Amino acid sequence: MAPFGFIFLANRGNLTKAKLYEAIRRRLGTEPGCYGVRVRPSRARPRTIEARVETAEFLGRAYAVDDATLTVRFSYPRAVGYEYYIIEWSEAARDLGIGWHQDEDHPDLGECHFQFDYAGATIDRRSATFIDEHPLEVLETRLDQLRAVLPQIDWAEGEPKLSDDGLPVPE
Repeated sequence: MAPFGFIFLANRGNLTKAKLYEAIRRRLGTEPGCYGVRVRPSRARPRTIEARVETAEFLGRAYAVDDATLTVRFSYPRAVGYEYYIIEWSEAARDLGIGWHQDEDHPDLGECHFQFDYAGATIDRRSATFIDEHPLEVLETRLDQLRAVLPQIDWAEGEPKLSDDGLPVPE
């Protein structure tokens, strides 16, 4: 009979991923305004971390909607030497979503892009800085950028629009 250690060690990639997702879950659990942080579908098979967000507490100021959802996903494709990730903010009340995607979906924009969705469609997509750091550092950087980007959304004409100048997205 094979020792149990072989079964456990044969799947070390998932163990590493599970540890990362648990670290992200714990980190978001300490973020002001984030609550109900959970790993989906489960801690044993992590795919996504979701947090409910009380927007005013998260941003440190009043905001147009009271709550949002923050979603974080990391993956490790074998074909590239860095992590893919998606860090997204979504507001159900306004059908709004913004976030950073470091993946292969839009090679014309480089290794990473910022995406802005409204009413079920992508209304803006821009190249964003590739961050080759530990995933927790990436998360910290993107949370800081999120706090800078959200107040710059202009709703003057009833639909959201991002300013083209002074926006920290491409940095």
